[in-house]
Amino acid sequence: MKNNISIILAPFSVGGPNNAAKDGPKALMNNGLSDDLKGLGFNVKIINPPRSLNKSSLAATSKPNRIKNIEAILKINEWLSITIKEEIKSGFIPLTIGGDHSLAIGTIGGICSALDSIGVLWIDRHFDAHSPKNTPSWRAHGMPVSVAIADKNYDKHPDFQKLLFLSGNKKIPKVKPENFIQIAIGEKSAVKPQTKWYSMKDIDNFGIKKITNDAINYLLKRVKYIYIAWDIDSLNVTGTGTSGDDQLNLREGLQIARTINEKIRLKSRLAGLEMMEVAPSLERKDLKGQTASWAVQLITTAFGDDLFNNLSRMTRNINMHAVDL
Repeated sequence: MKNNISIILAPFSVGGPNNAAKDGPKALMNNGLSDDLKGLGFNVKIINPPRSLNKSSLAATSKPNRIKNIEAILKINEWLSITIKEEIKSGFIPLTIGGDHSLAIGTIGGICSALDSIGVLWIDRHFDAHSPKNTPSWRAHGMPVSVAIADKNYDKHPDFQKLLFLSGNKKIPKVKPENFIQIAIGEKSAVKPQTKWYSMKDIDNFGIKKITNDAINYLLKRVKYIYIAWDIDSLNVTGTGTSGDDQLNLREGLQIARTINEKIRLKSRLAGLEMMEVAPSLERKDLKGQTASWAVQLITTAFGDDLFNNLSRMTRNINMHAVDL
């Protein structure tokens, strides 16, 4: 079982409707993510984006019938894809912190370049399965699932084709649709992918434990490795792009994370994990700090944390309580 984690910071929001998600990586690091993972016994490496991916190199573009900011999205995801591939080859589990969910184009691309027999567990309120032929917004944060499961004939739009073959990757589809599982879908969409998916209604009817076990057991029988793509808007928090009552609560999220740890990570079948769409500036004033805190809890629980074994978090809590006294 790998004991090395690369935290890849991706503070980019060029694929979404605003700049809010770019602050996610900083918020999670300030919330003790690295220290908590070290406290669990992991060797942690932190990777920042190269200077070449600065604001001036990621100029905003918007043209009719083109994916918004396509050149910037290609540059960012190219870097992500190459970096993740290199980290896996070096014996590290990639943990990518975003950022809007267009970044999954690069993360999944990198995973599939480095490993064979990949399945994806996608935890998100949305399908994220649009492409130029059916997008209502022309924003790439709504397209990563289509890029991951499409064949070369799915959408001939030149921008989509560039995303499909990012980094010269000729493996199409990157993930077979039947090996791409989506859970916690809570918003209607005119476009539904050819994936296997579970809605929030399914979770209400059958419970989060059964749905999570069914999804993971299904993948474990079909693939060798599982990649976890987690959008924080799957949970009922305000510091993200969309929030509402048709989402997971924290205990349900932690149940998913514990099952990931027990059934996937501890069996050495975890390809990597990403946490996207944390946007602290969008939080309600009375809930400041909640979103980053929940995201860190979900991540660390997926890497084996529980109430009693994380000395870093326990020490901080003791110090906080001492101040309160």
